Amino acid sequence: MNHHKLLDCLVVGAGPAGLTAGIILKRFFREVSIVDAGRSRASLIPLSHNYPGFPEGISGNDLLARLREQLDINGGSVVEGAVRRLERDHDGHFIAETDDARLYARTVLLATGVVDIEPELEGFEAIRDKGLIRYCPICDGAEFTNERIGIIAQGEHGVSECLFIKRFSANLTMISPDGDCQLDPVQRERLAREKVDLIEEQARRLYLDDDQVVHLEMATGEDHEFDVLYCALGTRVRSTLGKELGARHTPNGNLIVNKHMQTGIEGLYATGDMTNHLSQIAVATGQGAIAATAIHNRLLLADSNE
Repeated sequence: MNHHKLLDCLVVGAGPAGLTAGIILKRFFREVSIVDAGRSRASLIPLSHNYPGFPEGISGNDLLARLREQLDINGGSVVEGAVRRLERDHDGHFIAETDDARLYARTVLLATGVVDIEPELEGFEAIRDKGLIRYCPICDGAEFTNERIGIIAQGEHGVSECLFIKRFSANLTMISPDGDCQLDPVQRERLAREKVDLIEEQARRLYLDDDQVVHLEMATGEDHEFDVLYCALGTRVRSTLGKELGARHTPNGNLIVNKHMQTGIEGLYATGDMTNHLSQIAVATGQGAIAATAIHNRLLLADSNE
């Protein structure tokens, strides 16, 4: 007979989606463990003005701290660590292995998010940490209305990003840091028609001047000035745990879920950026609430049938 503790739900990831789900599950008096491997993508947000309820804006780190505080008030906590392996036993329960523990759970909620693909460019991280490299024009494009915007991007995705940001500013430049924007003639014509400039030279470095203007220095010595940069090179989805269990996914790696946020595997749920391409905190928290309620109802039904 096994005597290990059996969780009602293991939540993997403590971003807005995972924390929201954890709060709601604790309020359902469920046994929950949240394991988090590190930096949430939300922590990169200097100030969000489009998350409801914060008219003066809120930083990503402040929002995460508030969610953790609310989790703590409801009796939950976050365990720092990484889930290295996830499998199922003969009873249908999930077994998760971290670096120093083995956890058993009736259900699992994956909220592991995505990682932005960033260029290998000197000064990039320093500019990013100053809040002058952004990733989500849906979230904060309005803050840079009519400013000089550079978009680090390539291919069709880059074209789409430029056309979206054009709503906020006519002063746009698409930048390929390795000198190749990977555009066909039709795409080039679209950008030319919208008066989007192109920089297709090898970039050397990024730096800030005393006025907090972003400079892009090229290998030729030429210098370009911007008020803000958007990085639009795509993302890598952290969906390995789900895929290894056989969960269905898109070619890009996003896990496919139903209206209850359940994957094709019974008892395995997924929320947040890893499930779709609309990377919004409001979407992530909403999905976390949907998943938590579905998990609770699933467990109620299972218990009533025993």
